[in-house]
Amino acid sequence: MPSQWLQIWLEAGREGQIFTYANNGEIPLCAGDLVRVRLQGRPHTGLVVEALAACPQALADKTIQPIEGILQRAAVDGDWQALLQDVAELSHTSFFKTLKTALPPGWLGQRKQPPARTPRPDWQISLSPAKTASPGPKLTGAQQALLAHLQQLQQAVPMVELCGAQGFSRSVLKALEHKGLVQRSLPAISAPTPSAAQGRQLTAAQGAAVEAIQSAPAAQSFLLWGITGAGKTEVYLQAATQALAAQQSSLLLTPEIGLIPQLLDRCRERFGAAVVEFHSGMGEAERVAAWRRCLEGTPLIAVGTRSAIFLPLANLGLIVVDEEHDSSYKQDSPMPCYHARDVARLRAQRSGARLVLGSATPSLETWLACQPPAPSMQLLQLPERIGARPMPGVRVIDMRHELAEGHRRLISRALMGRLEQLQAKGEQAVILVPRRGYRAFLSCRSCGEAVMCPHCDVALTVHRNNRGQEWLRCHWCDFRAPIDDRCQQCGSTAFKPFGAGTQRVMEQLATELEGLRLLRFDRDTTRGRQGHRRLLDRFAAGEADVLVGTQMLAKGMDLPRVTLAAVLAADGLLHRPDLRASEQCLQLLLQLAGRAGRGDTPGEVLVQTYSPDHPVIQHLVDGRYGQFLAEEGLIRRQGGLVPFSRACLLRLSGPSASSTATAASALAERLRQRVEAEGWLLIGPAPAPVAKVAGKSRWQLLLHGPAGAPLPLPPEADLRQGLGAGVGLTIDPDPITL
Repeated sequence: MPSQWLQIWLEAGREGQIFTYANNGEIPLCAGDLVRVRLQGRPHTGLVVEALAACPQALADKTIQPIEGILQRAAVDGDWQALLQDVAELSHTSFFKTLKTALPPGWLGQRKQPPARTPRPDWQISLSPAKTASPGPKLTGAQQALLAHLQQLQQAVPMVELCGAQGFSRSVLKALEHKGLVQRSLPAISAPTPSAAQGRQLTAAQGAAVEAIQSAPAAQSFLLWGITGAGKTEVYLQAATQALAAQQSSLLLTPEIGLIPQLLDRCRERFGAAVVEFHSGMGEAERVAAWRRCLEGTPLIAVGTRSAIFLPLANLGLIVVDEEHDSSYKQDSPMPCYHARDVARLRAQRSGARLVLGSATPSLETWLACQPPAPSMQLLQLPERIGARPMPGVRVIDMRHELAEGHRRLISRALMGRLEQLQAKGEQAVILVPRRGYRAFLSCRSCGEAVMCPHCDVALTVHRNNRGQEWLRCHWCDFRAPIDDRCQQCGSTAFKPFGAGTQRVMEQLATELEGLRLLRFDRDTTRGRQGHRRLLDRFAAGEADVLVGTQMLAKGMDLPRVTLAAVLAADGLLHRPDLRASEQCLQLLLQLAGRAGRGDTPGEVLVQTYSPDHPVIQHLVDGRYGQFLAEEGLIRRQGGLVPFSRACLLRLSGPSASSTATAASALAERLRQRVEAEGWLLIGPAPAPVAKVAGKSRWQLLLHGPAGAPLPLPPEADLRQGLGAGVGLTIDPDPITL
């Protein structure tokens, strides 16, 4: 007779299922143990959820399968499970769906871990020395174009960039190698930086911040509000040093993978082998290995993105959420729809860890938490840059005047003149373009119809490679198509592209400023594990004068030679139909401004706009972000808007507009009486702002109620009943975008 009956969760289905197994061994098992079992003849890894003293009555006459072995004892401890229970409740979803999200892919379930593969060499491609080159037969057009590209750059280029963003095929590259015209080599490896265990000399403000964190009671929360370049990272590292000395682990979060390399390098310089990395850019086997290392219980410094908030770090003493205002910390799909900042707060309360939220442009919610009469967070300020360097001055270019004076180009005369001076002065610039690609969209001049994605309610973006070849691409579902000769609506051939993306800006700069060296920094050019690091290293090494990119430019980069930060088409950021549009726009522009003037030379910011009198632009000029938050808070308070109220989005998606709309209407009628009885307002149903994505129709319901009030919703399972075949539901408490 079995010594135990076990309730075991297996990663099967959308959120897993619980099955009963028998423990025939002599060693009793507990909740949190990992075991090996079989389901329908296939091996599975399962998590023990509960140990039962007796066989469930419903299974009394059934044959109970035995567990086959113990994989790991106490793989999931009780405190960690309790945290997930809190997150599940906060996200209005099940514990097991939350568990599946928190665990690394492949930790449980049917996926086999692939054998560790040797990483592909990071080949660099360059022109061969003239003496070894033997052209042989006549070159094709593609081969000539690649050679011309390398001759123009006069330096080695990563092969992944040539065959990715630049659009050259590997067959063309191999043919030129065979002819002896190009060669490949591995990049030189620099010597490791000596350990700097003591860290850098702190300013008075930095020292006060470190002392406040060290002397704070357990679970104390801080907002570290430091202007860009004030040395927030050094405060984090000093606080982590103190935690490590006390045999405590630290968790350092950044909003995006692109910011990981810089922070990781500084942590490894300081802490060596005690650093562990965790984010979605790693392979499954790497993430599982990092997870297992955390389970060993030794003090670590963990660096990662949003998902790292769930790492099972023992004796956690410090949690840092850098750039806490960034919307990337919010997961809005799939469920659970959690915010890493909120989970960090829960985890700090449970573990007793000190929580540090850092930003030069804190969110309105975090700023309010520091305000009297009853602040829940302590405010720490770094009001000056390292070395007392001044913040860059902001110059607003009124594009209305440019147009009135006959200048119709994308780049203003003032910005063009400033760029012309870069090489002579040995300086660099970053230029923010709101959109990647070549053109925003393609429209027929005869009937006015834009070329739309067949699967999404968005216009297709025009992309172009360096050989002039153009195609259309959807940035929502990644659909791609050639550019038609005729309009599908009216048959006209009069197409006109509108708007400008990063590629178009690069082309115009290359045409008008001959000799200016350019690099593009967007999602298309930073693919791959080391894509961000590779491009930033090249720019920092002086291989380019200008870095043209999307919003990624504004986040966390420390480039001492950058003296100019410019924004093209700021109006596209200002006039978004969203509650937080002004706040997020000013955060982005101030963060971008902070990239300039970090070295010895003062910086400058140029902003091109048709709305120079907009309050966001005015606050960018005067730099009074605190004043903006006070004014924005007053406006929202008077309007009863978030965060002085609470919102929840119910998003439905289905195979057709009619079935999804019907399901949304039925759900609204089921909920309306309950919602209104709790003092909430139900708005909708209505089509989502983008009503179709990847062929799925999308509708939504908005719930609006008192701040801090619990959601007036039944359990998730009840909400899903009666939605109809193929209609999915996402519950997003406290959404970022409204």
